[in-house]
Amino acid sequence: MRGRGGGGASISRPSRDRQRERIDPRFERLSRLIDDPQRILELTGDPASIAPERAIVFEVEGALEDFYAQARALGFEYLGDYEDDFDPSDDFFDEDHPDKILGGRVYLAMPDVQALRELLSLWNRFKTGQRMPNGRGAWRELFSRLIDVRAWGPQDRIPLETVRAFEEELERDPGAPVRFEVELWFHSNEARRAQALDRLTAELAGAGGSLIDHVVVPEIHYDAALVDLPAASVRDLLDNPDVGLARADEVMFLRPQSVARAPASENDGEDGPAAIDAPVFVSNEPVAALLDGLPVENHARLAGRLRVDDPEGLAAIYPVAQREHGTEMASLILHGDLNHGEAPLPRPLYVRPVFQPTGNGERTPYDRLLVDVIHQAVRRIKAGDGDEPAAAPQVVLINLSLADEKRPFARIMSPLGRLLDYLSWRYGVLFLVSAGNITDRLPIDGYATWGDFEDATPEDRERAVFASLNAQKSQRTLLSPAEAMNALTIGAAHAGSAFNGTLAAGRIDPFTTDDVANIISAMGLGFKKVVKPELLFSGGRAPVTMVASGEQLEVRPVNAGARQFGLKAAKPSPAGATNYEDFTWGTSAATALATRAAHRIHDALMDRAGGSMHADATIDQLPLLLKALMVHGARWSNKGAMLDGFFGPQGQGSHLARRDDIARILGYGVPDIQRVIDCTENRATLLGAGSISADSAVLYRIPLPDGLDGVRALRSLTTTLAWFSPMNPRHQGYRMAALDISAAGDDRYWMADSRDSAQPTDKAIVRGTVCHERRTGEDARVFVDDGHLLLRVSCRAPAGVLAGPVPYALAVSFEVAVGAGIQVYEQVRARLAVPVRAGAPS
Repeated sequence: MRGRGGGGASISRPSRDRQRERIDPRFERLSRLIDDPQRILELTGDPASIAPERAIVFEVEGALEDFYAQARALGFEYLGDYEDDFDPSDDFFDEDHPDKILGGRVYLAMPDVQALRELLSLWNRFKTGQRMPNGRGAWRELFSRLIDVRAWGPQDRIPLETVRAFEEELERDPGAPVRFEVELWFHSNEARRAQALDRLTAELAGAGGSLIDHVVVPEIHYDAALVDLPAASVRDLLDNPDVGLARADEVMFLRPQSVARAPASENDGEDGPAAIDAPVFVSNEPVAALLDGLPVENHARLAGRLRVDDPEGLAAIYPVAQREHGTEMASLILHGDLNHGEAPLPRPLYVRPVFQPTGNGERTPYDRLLVDVIHQAVRRIKAGDGDEPAAAPQVVLINLSLADEKRPFARIMSPLGRLLDYLSWRYGVLFLVSAGNITDRLPIDGYATWGDFEDATPEDRERAVFASLNAQKSQRTLLSPAEAMNALTIGAAHAGSAFNGTLAAGRIDPFTTDDVANIISAMGLGFKKVVKPELLFSGGRAPVTMVASGEQLEVRPVNAGARQFGLKAAKPSPAGATNYEDFTWGTSAATALATRAAHRIHDALMDRAGGSMHADATIDQLPLLLKALMVHGARWSNKGAMLDGFFGPQGQGSHLARRDDIARILGYGVPDIQRVIDCTENRATLLGAGSISADSAVLYRIPLPDGLDGVRALRSLTTTLAWFSPMNPRHQGYRMAALDISAAGDDRYWMADSRDSAQPTDKAIVRGTVCHERRTGEDARVFVDDGHLLLRVSCRAPAGVLAGPVPYALAVSFEVAVGAGIQVYEQVRARLAVPVRAGAPS
C-alpha cells in the first residue's frame, strides 16, 4: 500500500517498538483465542473485541492508495473508508507544527477467521522486523502509519447528529416512540442479508420496537430499515450505548429518519392575471421532471402545462391551500421569476409528488425510507413500474428541490447521494439538486454589537460575513443528497427581483453584489473535495437581522418578508383564487431556475438540430451536453479575486487550500446562460460528444480563426468536460471513471497559455464529473499545428475495473476581444469543413 502524507508535511511516526506497545493490546485477546474454535465465541460475545464477521476499523495517518485491493487479497470484505482528522500525539505529529491536527483516513473491513489469522501473522512479522511474504509487503506501510485498530463499536453506530436528534425527539414528545433509520452492513449474499434482518427484527421486538419499512438496493450497497422504538428504550440507548442496537454487529449506523420538509410560509402576495395564453407546445413529451409536492394544477400559470403522475392518489388527501412548494417550483421552472416576464417553456413539465401534507407544511412520507421513494419515482419515469411502461421516457432533467435536513454532509457519501449517482449512470438523467438551506445563526467575528455592525461600511461588513462563513464552514455543509457526484448541485445566489435597494429597519444586506452565494446557501466542498455546489442561481437577496449582541454579535437570515428580496412565483391562494402569486427564496427556488436554464439550453440545441440530435451525438449524450453547457458559462465574479487576497492562508504554495475555501462559497460561479445559447461574431463555441474507455484518450483538433495568426489580441479559451461515472461503493476511489482534458500539442496551450487564477484550482476541477477551466492569452503568436489547438480527453479507472466505455460531452469556447475586429465565429465555422475530431488511442 503506497502511502500519501498530508500536503507534503513531515510527519513523525513511532518506532516499531512504540507501535508494538500501542497496537499489541488490540490483538492480545484475538491472538489467544483465534486458533481455538471452542473459545472463539468469547470474541463475538464482547462487542469491543476484534472478531470474525465483525467490522474492523483501521485508523491511518495520511492515506493508502490501494488498501481496497490489499484487504480483499487478505480475505477481508472491504466495507468502505472516509477521511478523518486526528489529534497529534507523542507517536504521530507534524515535525514543523507539533500542535497541528493530522489528516488521515479510516478504513473499514470485515474479516472471516482465516483473514484474521493472516492479519495477526503479518502483524507479528512487522513487530519483530521480519520480511513480509511475497505480495504482502504493502502491509508494512499500513502498520507504520496505524494510529489505531479496533472493532466497529457503539461510538461509531450512533453518530453525534443521531444523539442530538434522539434528544430533540424525546424533548418534543417524551412519551412517543422515536422513528429512525437503521443502516445495516451490506452483504452481497442474500442469505446473509436475511439473517441480519432477522437479528434486527428480534432485537427490536426485545426492546418493544417495530419494523416499519425495509429496503435493499444492491446497486448502491444499501440495506436499511425504518423502525420505531419506545421512548424508554431510546433513553437506554443514550444512557448506556453498550446495549441493544448499539452493539449489534449487523448494524452500521443508527440515523435520524431522512426527511425533506417544506414548511408553510406566510402569505404576502397578490392576485396575478386571471388567465394567460393557452400553452403552445413544440412537443407533448416532457424532458424535465419535478419530484416535489403536488402543485395546484388549475392555477392560471400552470393550467395545461403539467403532466402530474400521482400513483398513490395523494390529490385526495392534499388540501389545495397546502400545495405550496410544488406550485412554486413548477412555476419557476415553467416561467422563471414572474417579475421578469419570460416566455414559458415550450413543453409540459412532468410532476411526480413525493411530498405529503402535514399540519404545518409538507414533507416526504413518514412511513417510507426516502431512498426508496426517490428510487421508485425515477424508475417509474424511465423504466416503468411493474407491468406499466415508462411514464416519461424522454425525461433527461430531474429537479430535486429538496434536502435532508437531518443529513448534513460529513465526509461520508449518503445513501441518497449514492442513489442519485447510480440513477444518473443507469438511466442517463441529469439531476439538479439543491445545496440545502442553512438558517442557523452566524457569529460575526470582530463585532460585538448590532450598532457597530450598522456603522461599518458595506465592504467591511461583507468581509466580516465572508470570514465568519469560512470559520463556520464545517457547520454549514451541504445537505444530502447535494454531495452526489454525477448531479449538478445548485446554490442560491444573492439575487432576487423583489429587492429594490431598501430594507426594513433592523435588516442589513450582508453583501454588496448579487453574484455570490446568499447567506443561507449551504457550503461545499463535496465528497472527496469535489467542487460543490457547482453553480449559483438567483435565490433571493437575503438580509440578516440580529439575534445576539454584547460580547459577540450573532445574526441570522430573515425568514419572512420575501416580498422585499425574493423571487415571484405562483402559489395557492388563501382565499381559493387560482391566480395568486407570492414570493419565495432559497436553494430550492435556485434549483428550479437552474432546471429551467437547462431546459432552455435543450430547446436551443434541438432547434439548431432541426428537432433531433446532431448526427455526431446520441440521445444518451444529450444530458451530458446539457451538463457541460450549464457549467460552461460560469465564472467567478470579482469577489473571487477579492477573497483570494483576503482568505488565508497566504504565501507561497497556499493557494490550493485558499481557493478550495472560495469554491465552497462560489462553486464555479453564476452561469451566463444567454451567453451559452447565443452566438456572437467574436466568440465560437464547439460541442463534442463521444465515449471513452479506461486507459485511452481521444484527440480533438480545435480550429482557430485565421485572423489571429501573428496578431496581438486579448483572447480566452474555456473548456468544459462532463460525464456520468459509474460508482463503486466498496472502493476507496468510489468514482470509477476519472476523465480529464489537457493540451496535446508540443507547445501545449500556446494560444491561451495563462490559467486564470480566479477559479477553482487545476487540482480541484478533476475531482468530480465536470471539469471546467478558463485560460487567457494576449501576445502575438504565430500559428503552429496548422492553426489548431490540440486537446486530449483521457480516462483512468481509479476505483476498480471499468467494464465499458463512458459517454462524455465537451464544450470549447474561443473568444477574442471585440476591439480586435476578428470574425471568430465565421472564421472558425469555415474551418469546420474539416472534422474537428480525430480519434487516437494513447
